[in-house]
Amino acid sequence: MTRGAIEVRISSPEDADAVSKVLLRSYGTLYRGWYRDDVLEKALPVMTRANPVLLSSGRYFVGLVDGAIIGCGGWSAQRPTGGVVPRLAHLRHFATDPDHLNHGCGGAIAGRCFDEAIACGFSEMEVISSLTAEAFYARHGFQQVAIVRQPMGGVEFACVLMRKRLERNE
Repeated sequence: MTRGAIEVRISSPEDADAVSKVLLRSYGTLYRGWYRDDVLEKALPVMTRANPVLLSSGRYFVGLVDGAIIGCGGWSAQRPTGGVVPRLAHLRHFATDPDHLNHGCGGAIAGRCFDEAIACGFSEMEVISSLTAEAFYARHGFQQVAIVRQPMGGVEFACVLMRKRLERNE
């Protein structure tokens, strides 16, 4: 199957349904086998809802192929768990449709996040990664800091806190 070029653009609130669909397809497919079914049953409805604050932040992006949204992700100064640490940015709510994995969408969005965070004066970035996505983030220079548990839908969701230095020309 021939695929068009990946376009990355800033998201808008109108992207909410398409982003939620990508989140559900991605997490609902890729997390199977990494997390117990009873954990996913409770966590997926919460984590697969597009975040309206992120969508309208100007720092959240969608990846498109032939006009269809196939990936999403962004960054913020605020930690997903709350609070701000000076010069530390945070990757947020990344996903790629399973039919489009390993074609560069996630990397393109991550690169845009790194560039923008550097331009805004941030020197480090962290992400609270699912167990499934740890290898993706490691390929982009993140290193494991700790195993953490995030409350999600009434269950504790195992994650990996990862961090990297931000440098120009990544």
